[in-house]
Amino acid sequence: MTRGRLLAAAIALAAGVTTYLLVARGTTPPEELIRRKAVAMADAAEEKDLAFIMKQVSPELRTADGYGKEDVRQLLAAQLLRGEWVRVMTANVDVTMTSKGTADFRGTYIFGRSKAKELKDLAKESVIAAYEVKGEVRREADGEWRFVTATWAQVEPASLLAP
Repeated sequence: MTRGRLLAAAIALAAGVTTYLLVARGTTPPEELIRRKAVAMADAAEEKDLAFIMKQVSPELRTADGYGKEDVRQLLAAQLLRGEWVRVMTANVDVTMTSKGTADFRGTYIFGRSKAKELKDLAKESVIAAYEVKGEVRREADGEWRFVTATWAQVEPASLLAP
């Protein structure tokens, strides 16, 4: 075997071992999975993909106002499908594990009529509404994390743009 082939084989072996170790040890923490889910739900809202959003909500969902999953679906459908909001962004997303299978969630969802691609540009010639959402997320029998409780309150959008 030539020196070049031996070096290539050693590099390939090292890359294989490194990849194996990263994959074997690289499980994504639940907090990060839930954060990604929250952002994906905002992206889905922007695309008016109500089905994706509702897959992230437990059938057992209860809000502080007594709404269940179907009530929330109807509320979201009325807001998203009428075409009023064209941008949906997240801010201040925080996840705190409360047990191995439950977590507290808090995040702000910003809805805007604008062509802005970033939060800092959203205030320019835009109509904005923002809501702080708090709730509990639980790992269900199928292994998926889903929202089981939720509360929301409108917040002043300008407070999100302060330095």
